[in-house]
Amino acid sequence: MTTVPNATANPPRPKKPKRSKTRPLVITLVILAALLVGVDFGAAAVAEYQVSKRAKAAFGLSDDPAVTVRGFPFLTQAIGGEYDHITVDARGVPIKDILKDVEVHAEMRGVQAPLSDLLAGRTDTISVREIEGQLRVKEADFNRALQSNSLRVRTSDITNVTIAPVSELRVNATPGEDEIDDKADQEALKLETEDTTAGVRVGATVDFAGQKTDLVIYGIVSLVESKIQVTPKRVTLANSIGDNLIAPSIQQQFLSLFAVSLDPGKLPVAITPTAVQVDPGSLSLKGKASNVKLRGFVG
Repeated sequence: MTTVPNATANPPRPKKPKRSKTRPLVITLVILAALLVGVDFGAAAVAEYQVSKRAKAAFGLSDDPAVTVRGFPFLTQAIGGEYDHITVDARGVPIKDILKDVEVHAEMRGVQAPLSDLLAGRTDTISVREIEGQLRVKEADFNRALQSNSLRVRTSDITNVTIAPVSELRVNATPGEDEIDDKADQEALKLETEDTTAGVRVGATVDFAGQKTDLVIYGIVSLVESKIQVTPKRVTLANSIGDNLIAPSIQQQFLSLFAVSLDPGKLPVAITPTAVQVDPGSLSLKGKASNVKLRGFVG
């Protein structure tokens, strides 16, 4: 008689899955990559801090500006000692008595700065192939400049000041004759390139004859002796007061209130202003410089 073995008494052992030889390698590579990224960002942060300290002194700022080293990986640039693109931004910069909230922006390209010097805090050797700088004057400072205008009688006459770009074609148009609409204005604005003049539309509320009157001033912003010169050309009134009811002499008084020169000081470092720009909410000076050293900017 043949005895059949009990299959349930000695079940077959399950086969162990084979370990992938590549899995530990992938995990190691992921960890290594994460460490390298962390080191890369850490080194970039140190470099940004050192450049920020130097830029603070070079630009004459009261606080450390925000500095960003563009491009990845940072260490590749650091080993060579040359950085493709670094940006510097500072807000709330006070200049003289009128301008309290100027924004400073600089784009630096081809920055030569050995990593060993940056890590040691030695930044006098930093050189820059090309810098584009911009000083932006915002609406609040522009309004403050209007309030200080010597032609003003009271400082509470002008409120709700706004700034917007328009084409010079629209500024120079004659109301009712060759006035252009918004679409034509935008098309003309696209054709205008960065230059020493630009069109501006200033909105404001003026206290006229005891009545709050909304008005729009069209003018030309010009670069004059490194300053922003605003020259009003024509005025449009709203509310219940129409243009036909305002004598030319009164209109001229309105225009004179908005003739102002803004002196935002020097552009970042030794840059010479070359253009003005009008953006929604601000007026700007712009300029460039080539082959300069940060140590030469101080003073």
